[in-house]
Amino acid sequence: MSATRIMATIAVAASAALVLTACIPQQSTTIDGSELTVAVTQPYTSGNPVTSYGVSETNANIAYATGTGFNYFNDKSELVRDESFGHYEKVSDNRLAVTYTVSDGVRWSDGTAVDAVDLLLEWAATSGALNTPDADAASTVDPETGAPLDRADARVLFDATATGNTGIDLVTELPQISDDRMSLTLVFDEPFADWETAFFGAGSAAKPAHVVGMMSFASDDALTAKERVYAAITNGDETDLATIARTWNTVFNFQGMPVNASLVVSNGPYVVSGFVANQYVTLRANENYGGERQPTFQEITVRFMSDPLAQAQALLVGVVQIAVPEMGTEVRGALETMDATVIDGTTDSFEHLDLQFAESKNGTFDDPLVREAFLLTVPRRELVSAALADLQPRATNRDSFLFAPNDPDYRSVRSSNGSSQFAEIDITRAKELLVEAGVKKPAVCVLYAADDPMRATEFELIKESAASAGFVVSDCSTEDWRATLGTPGAYDAALFSWQSTRPGVGIAPAVFGTDGFANLNYFSDSTVDARLSDASSVMVDGEAQADLLAEADAELWKNRYGLPLFQHPATAAFDQDQVSNISLSSLNPGIWWNVWEWQP
Repeated sequence: MSATRIMATIAVAASAALVLTACIPQQSTTIDGSELTVAVTQPYTSGNPVTSYGVSETNANIAYATGTGFNYFNDKSELVRDESFGHYEKVSDNRLAVTYTVSDGVRWSDGTAVDAVDLLLEWAATSGALNTPDADAASTVDPETGAPLDRADARVLFDATATGNTGIDLVTELPQISDDRMSLTLVFDEPFADWETAFFGAGSAAKPAHVVGMMSFASDDALTAKERVYAAITNGDETDLATIARTWNTVFNFQGMPVNASLVVSNGPYVVSGFVANQYVTLRANENYGGERQPTFQEITVRFMSDPLAQAQALLVGVVQIAVPEMGTEVRGALETMDATVIDGTTDSFEHLDLQFAESKNGTFDDPLVREAFLLTVPRRELVSAALADLQPRATNRDSFLFAPNDPDYRSVRSSNGSSQFAEIDITRAKELLVEAGVKKPAVCVLYAADDPMRATEFELIKESAASAGFVVSDCSTEDWRATLGTPGAYDAALFSWQSTRPGVGIAPAVFGTDGFANLNYFSDSTVDARLSDASSVMVDGEAQADLLAEADAELWKNRYGLPLFQHPATAAFDQDQVSNISLSSLNPGIWWNVWEWQP
């Protein structure tokens, strides 16, 4: 099909989509005078949590509470569409194209309408499609303050460092905007199965186009400023784009409550109403929000407490009603003493041990028999206990590379993927395999973060157990371990964690595919490549995708790829006499996933 016919088809579908979306203002559920205080570990520093300076858990959670978009994940890792914000649909498979339409009546907290120009700015900022090639956007800002280092820098550099592998980077063509500027159509360069989560649309990465325009060009007229942003993107005006990018990167970094109220304009259930650096940030119900995520608490104060025991104490005396401390034996004991409700869960990161299939330090794992022998010596149960006993006493091993414990298909996958062979150490079998391979005293140098006590403990346990089978395990740890990952000849195995921020194919092809950009251990298997490629097809439904991923997972175990060890834990505590409807999602933003539903 020609490009002209593709865009004509898309245009017709987009026009049809307009009829389907209308915003019906929701009845307010906010209780006048209701207040809540939450204790968190990290301070609030930026309203833009996807930049290199702004990336932090607290910044992301505040952005989530003050933003909205086309969808979100619930505490069962299920994708929920928010039709009150807008509608999206796939309008072409050849090439993949998706049209997003904002509902009539959706507004920013200052009363300005949300439309496709706001979506266009989000695409420009997060896709990197307009950025000057081969330039590091993060290097243009001061890492300590987030301020631009050179205001005269003529390059276009949107610093969306923390957006992750969502797939929006596959949209390199300028999106199409409908005549009424309510719909935006993205055309992907290649098929992408997780297209529904590639672009949240006016979510945490979205900033009001009119505000960015006013701050970029010193304008007091919102509509004129927004039009200039639109013109700069659609016309490729690099001079204006450089200014817009610099503004987007830096102007939402805060040292205190900004004097210019435009900088805290939001389109979600809450809006930032007060902020004292290193102390607290206050969220107030957004009076201009008419969507379905209607907030219950009128005001939420988020207090910054780096000391986990201080968070527990604050919960005990009633200064806070929810705490999200870094857990330990002492903190857990304090919470249990005060009869707080404690929820244990997991994050979206998991610990794993990867073996180098090529380009390793000693060439030890070129032989699959030696790979299997080594994995049989790894004390997985002891590792999870040593690493997490103080954090989460009932934590267990993760038994899948591609499915997280909270994924719906996890139980069925783990029962058939071959992980049971490595549930317990088997030194006798490991010795037999080394004899069969004709190898004596194979050398294994393990890379891990030298300044991480947990991983140092993991290394010592692995070293001791493997030695009993004849392996000579040495320490390749370094504080610069991230830069060392994938370096030829540097190590034989690595201990670190992957983060999977959403279910589905996600980053799997990049990590486990032969040509994947994040394939750090030179693994290559044609079956895994084929299954991941098929699972990434936009023509595959959810059930078929899960089956393909399950087959790929089994192949990874069959190849003795390495070992998934455990999911990193998360814990929240709250006073059930003061607040209800609290649950913990394994995906970001944790307990904040339903902040609008928290009730007194």
